[in-house]
Amino acid sequence: MTGGMNCRGKGYLRVRIRGGGLERFLNLCGQGGVEPWDLRPDGAHGAECFMELDQFRKIRPFAKKAGVRVRITGRYGLPFFIYRNRRREGALCGILACACLLYGLTFFVWNITFEGNYHYSRDTLLTYLESLDIRYGMRKDRISCEDLEESIRSAFPEITWVSAGISGTRLIVRVKENEVLSQVPQRDDSPCELTAAVSGTVTRMIVRQGKACVSVGDPVEQGQLLVSSELSVMNDAGEVVRTKYVHADADVYARTSYTYRTRIPKLRREEYPTGRVRRRCTVSAGAFRACLRIPAAGEFSGALRNGAVSFLRWLAEKTGLAGILPEPEARMDDTVWNETSESSQLRLFGDFYLPVYVVKTEAREARIYDRVCTEEEISAAARREEAKYLENLCEKGVHIIENNVKILEYGASYLIECAVTAEEEITQAGPVAIPDTPDEELKEES
Repeated sequence: MTGGMNCRGKGYLRVRIRGGGLERFLNLCGQGGVEPWDLRPDGAHGAECFMELDQFRKIRPFAKKAGVRVRITGRYGLPFFIYRNRRREGALCGILACACLLYGLTFFVWNITFEGNYHYSRDTLLTYLESLDIRYGMRKDRISCEDLEESIRSAFPEITWVSAGISGTRLIVRVKENEVLSQVPQRDDSPCELTAAVSGTVTRMIVRQGKACVSVGDPVEQGQLLVSSELSVMNDAGEVVRTKYVHADADVYARTSYTYRTRIPKLRREEYPTGRVRRRCTVSAGAFRACLRIPAAGEFSGALRNGAVSFLRWLAEKTGLAGILPEPEARMDDTVWNETSESSQLRLFGDFYLPVYVVKTEAREARIYDRVCTEEEISAAARREEAKYLENLCEKGVHIIENNVKILEYGASYLIECAVTAEEEITQAGPVAIPDTPDEELKEES
């Protein structure tokens, strides 16, 4: 049927050929430019095939010469569809209105795509386009791609190349970001001193600028001064002439210790799938929204049962027989529905996007119950908590030397205690209060 897919607009036929001169008839069709397809045998002296409508009008002399009978068994394509529905004015008007609507939608932008953006997120670029009054649903002739490219390059210095174009109903913005820093950070030479960020024992230190206040092996407390920015300038006689304040620079490493505690409950909550599935399809176009929900198996019977019970209780209250019916048992809702959604924008072909969004939602029911954790699960949970804590320390530049984990039973839970011995760089910069010199005081008075 490959040939039929290409001639649906012109129309094609399914024909049945009967007679002894079938082979001669096919040879005459080939010489006359008639190309049937999907030829299949039909009985001892017959065959079926598909043929284009304009080529069918040429085969009458070929059939007469070969002595075969040709009969039409099916008509397909747009001409026959229009002929069959020629008396349905409403359907024709609907088709024309749909065609006009689709043609009108081609004058607007219904999809915006960004390519090549890594540093700047899609939401950031969309917010900037909205500040330029470029958004979904605006006319394509109001968008100047050249001005848009220049604006993006000016607003985002990390973007070195921009290409904007409109294809169908989609605005495509391709960018290329600079991998090298656009600005070199300036060095801070203002006076400062270095203090200890955490408590520990100094293991090694390198002082590049400033005066060291501690030595290797000294214990330090958090906030203690490590490197001072105050330097004394001496004359030839060894007397202090003046005091100079510099930007202290040093690497001070210390052995530190951390303790991490967390609790894991003895009871573990698990979900057991019941097999019930709810599916929902939501179609939205602008302010219009339609939702179609497919109920799960047994949901209709459950709703009918609950409705019947409610009606009987209402009837018993009205007739004074409410004491005869048993009281309903109170139960906890021990089920949960886990939903997953998938959103997509309707597209006819290529870049012809429509302002119609389809959201498919699937919810699966699961029953919740609690059970006691096993020793293997507690150990695995302790290892996970330990690995997570150590990973956070390593991200901060802490070198782990030793770590110990203890699991203690603590009431209705287990207490996990992780003791870590590490080595890290503990310096932190702080401001320096510089006193006024007499010369500066005289200048201020004058």
